[in-house]
Amino acid sequence: MKIIDLSQEIYQGMPVWPGHIKTVIWDHDTHESTAANGYSWMSKGIMMCDHGPTHVDAINHIDPRPGAPSIDEIPLEKFYTDGVCLDVSGVEPGKYITKEALQRACEKAGLTIKKGDTVLLYTGHFPNRYNTPEWLTNYAGLDREGTLWLCDQGVVNIGIDAPSIDTPKDRTFPAHVACRERSMLNMENLGDLRPVAGKRFKFIGFPLKIRGGTGSPIRAVAILDE
Repeated sequence: MKIIDLSQEIYQGMPVWPGHIKTVIWDHDTHESTAANGYSWMSKGIMMCDHGPTHVDAINHIDPRPGAPSIDEIPLEKFYTDGVCLDVSGVEPGKYITKEALQRACEKAGLTIKKGDTVLLYTGHFPNRYNTPEWLTNYAGLDREGTLWLCDQGVVNIGIDAPSIDTPKDRTFPAHVACRERSMLNMENLGDLRPVAGKRFKFIGFPLKIRGGTGSPIRAVAILDE
């Protein structure tokens, strides 16, 4: 068994979606300030958006209707599933990841998407553009047809190695709208997916139990059999 970390590092100054709360980390207690009777401790304070680092969107993030589930109301089974990672790195930044691109990626890797799967999309955006001016402004994203096709395969969660499952070139957010219509989960700001591109694995990405949360940071990992 091999565990592969698919998460981004959380640190002060990390890039976040424009308008979201920036990640701030500070020393709250220090060994110097707490030293007494031969013992001391240190702790840090953390302030960040529930959509800041590698995270999952709750349904109430994209669905304004009463009763749309918050992150603490979504069954944990949705975050511990079988999964595949499709290599769609051939789609240019700013372009759409279409149903045809998804099908080609499945065929090339010999993968079949199964009901209950999590599907990760390797676009190459994280290894190629993280911490560059293009990170937040120029990346590929799903179109409506591609998102609905994944839903029709029985997928429970979609993840991408970019700030959003939607390309920033389309402010109608077709992928998020499709997820809202089908109550589909999606994860954004995943890290380096190269180790799992074209592979099947067990996926784990548990959210924090944030009361009423619209999303949550996750520690996304893939477990591969060796």
